[in-house]
Amino acid sequence: MREPLQTDIASADPLAGDAHDDTKLRTVVRRASADAREIASAESAARKPWWRRRRIMVPLASAGAVALTGAAVVIPLGLWVDGTRVDLDAEIPIIYTTDTGVEVSCRYGIHFGDPASRSTADERLAEFVAGHDWTGIGQRIYDEARANPFTPGPDDDLENVNQEIRDQLSFNYAIEVLWQEIPRELLDAGHSAGGTTDCTGQLR
Repeated sequence: MREPLQTDIASADPLAGDAHDDTKLRTVVRRASADAREIASAESAARKPWWRRRRIMVPLASAGAVALTGAAVVIPLGLWVDGTRVDLDAEIPIIYTTDTGVEVSCRYGIHFGDPASRSTADERLAEFVAGHDWTGIGQRIYDEARANPFTPGPDDDLENVNQEIRDQLSFNYAIEVLWQEIPRELLDAGHSAGGTTDCTGQLR
């Protein structure tokens, strides 16, 4: 236990002062609870392999299509890693049809490793992902997102978000299906990955 926390608990002891004033005690309990959540979160992240730590995939750049003189021009997906723009190792097509018959086509781009010093393991991952047949992966991601929708927890502060945002979160979590296509031995040898997408997470 940290020394400041021990001191706070001692000073909040009802026997040490006014037994009816529990403000300090409540403060200590809240702080201890927050500390416990922080420690549990850190330990949980440490137990997870790097490709399942979602913060690795959080900095997603967005891209889309721009209408120009009647034609759609697809903007290349861009990704920066540690302030350096990198060439994507693969641009995976995410194609699926919703339950309402809407056809969706978007992309997920990925880059492995540190652009300043890529390892041999990162190069192997890049080679596999670039040459892999990703046919059907979009529909699998969609099906996973629909089967396991995002449900806000008590600490998420997302109880009042609209359905569109919940769908986007469900889709982002379902992208884990993509990682299941990569051999475990390749993933275990790698170190990090960056991702970028123009998918909006449309599920309806």
